[in-house]
Amino acid sequence: MPKELLLVSHGFQSHYELGVANGLAQQGVPVRLLGSDTTLVQRLHPGVRFQNLRGSQDEKRPRWSKATSLLSYHLKLIALALLHPRHPIMIIGMLRPEWFVGLFECALFRLTGRPVSLTVHNILPHDRHTAKMRRLYRLIYRLPNRLLVHTESTRQGLIEQFGIRAEKILLVPHGLNDAVVPLACSKVEAKQQLDLPPDARTVLFFGHVSPFKGVELLMDAVESMPDVTLLMAGRCTPDAYGNSIRARLVALRETGRLRWFDGYVEEETVAKVFAAADLVVLPYRHIDQSGVLLQALSLGVPVAATRVGGFNELVNPANGVFIDAHSGDAVAQALRHYFDRPAPLSADQVRATVREYAWQRTLVPFIDWLGEVQPALAVSAIHS
Repeated sequence: MPKELLLVSHGFQSHYELGVANGLAQQGVPVRLLGSDTTLVQRLHPGVRFQNLRGSQDEKRPRWSKATSLLSYHLKLIALALLHPRHPIMIIGMLRPEWFVGLFECALFRLTGRPVSLTVHNILPHDRHTAKMRRLYRLIYRLPNRLLVHTESTRQGLIEQFGIRAEKILLVPHGLNDAVVPLACSKVEAKQQLDLPPDARTVLFFGHVSPFKGVELLMDAVESMPDVTLLMAGRCTPDAYGNSIRARLVALRETGRLRWFDGYVEEETVAKVFAAADLVVLPYRHIDQSGVLLQALSLGVPVAATRVGGFNELVNPANGVFIDAHSGDAVAQALRHYFDRPAPLSADQVRATVREYAWQRTLVPFIDWLGEVQPALAVSAIHS
């Protein structure tokens, strides 16, 4: 009987966590998911054993409560690792401080003799591309047995920038997000549910507002295009950048060309905003791969994206358009290019470009590696 895989998400995105856990279980890998209150427990595959190790992630808690909960979580995680020293461990998220989570805990996991893998979503943390971070991650990346990456560009970055051996890296494409169930309604009906004009050219920005995402470039474009309505689903952080975007959003809302969901977006609303969008816009300055991109394409919504990271590997004329520069004019040009098409891309056309990205398929290289380090592991991986 193969050892149970300990899947450590550190409270990472619930949709991603669900996709990985279910994808592994569908291939016969026994999984214990060490999750939190945000884990979508009701949607987990029967082969996934859930353990709520992290508990609450309510950002409104007092600082002392957050600190106490985080300390308790790490103590429980370390104790669990010591009690199950031979079980493989898969880390799919990273917490701060990275010197503790990435160095100390990962080193401890390795000392127990277990096979350890770490998913590298981005080579360096967003908006923290500093020399200090580079030195820290150079050490972190040498601890796991395997590093999982979602794009070829990430793989090359680890080899060229951090000197990681190629054989240590597993290319595991980002799987499709099937946690959001598409609405059984037309785009016009979806727009009406959100109080949008049924004929509005509607572009969606989804996710937290951060400088690396280039939200101000999208604002520049929309402000110059009176025929475009912005659908915004995400939180503006209370810093200088977030406050500047918030002020522009408030002004745009007064024109009647903005529908804004500020803060955490409920599951039901997620389905609605994607159903109402004609185009999802990703004007990112840098990214290795994006769950929002895969979410949009899996729901059949075309995208406008900059030529960065893994976007180059997924976006094509059958599912969207490229933004050719990091400027508001370039974003506007991409939007016009898409909306000037003789006919919009259909949902079926867009979905067809990413059908092979189901998690149970993309995880095959990782499952194969588990089979090598655990000879008794019997899985029915799909190699087609």
